[in-house]
Amino acid sequence: MIWKLPELDEELLALARGYPYEAPEQSYLYRDGEVRGIEKADFAGRTPVIGHGSNRAPSQIHRKYGHLAGRASEIPVTLAWLADYDVVYSAHVTRYGAIASTLQHAPGCRVRIAINWLDPEQLAYMHKTEGFYSYGSLKGAAITLEEGPSSALEAAFVYRGDHGCMLKEGRPIGLAAVRGEERPHPVMTQDEILAEVHRRHGDGTALEQAILATIRDPERRRLLHDALSREALREDWPHFRPT
Repeated sequence: MIWKLPELDEELLALARGYPYEAPEQSYLYRDGEVRGIEKADFAGRTPVIGHGSNRAPSQIHRKYGHLAGRASEIPVTLAWLADYDVVYSAHVTRYGAIASTLQHAPGCRVRIAINWLDPEQLAYMHKTEGFYSYGSLKGAAITLEEGPSSALEAAFVYRGDHGCMLKEGRPIGLAAVRGEERPHPVMTQDEILAEVHRRHGDGTALEQAILATIRDPERRRLLHDALSREALREDWPHFRPT
């Protein structure tokens, strides 16, 4: 089971255009739809999973895990810095109309990510929500936690975009909403990347109508996936190991 989309046009457009959604500037504990202090978190028995896009945000965590209550709903989210990578736009469109994120190896860059600490049941459910990603470990990459059970992780797990990353003038495109340093390529907001995709692959309709049509028509979405995939950069991450 995956989370249900809203029905109203304005809510669908907000979901598409709001990606990767507002995220706190400090580590936090999600519980029952609320953001609490990370000092209340219990990390025992949990797997550290990198959130490079919407999984950083309490609103997206709630969309995925709002059916849980009490301690079963608790997810510690610690902020961290990942060296030699950037968060860039993946070459696929989500079922809710956004252009999602992936990581890209970028020597000399560092980017601020989140670590979702998931228990076994939460991790199994997360797998069901990440349909266009391969799951594996990012072992040996330099990940420095701002808060959490240790200052550095020897390995974290991650979802890697199967379609590669989008390019503009031959370079990846960073997410403007995600903090990065020494990026070797341009950044765009979600509105800007949606407009760029529409410019390349639109059918003459207005942008908002195209977004809604992409959400509601799986075949249209598949064709857009194919078009973006043909233009994408595919490069193995040096630290990624599939599991």
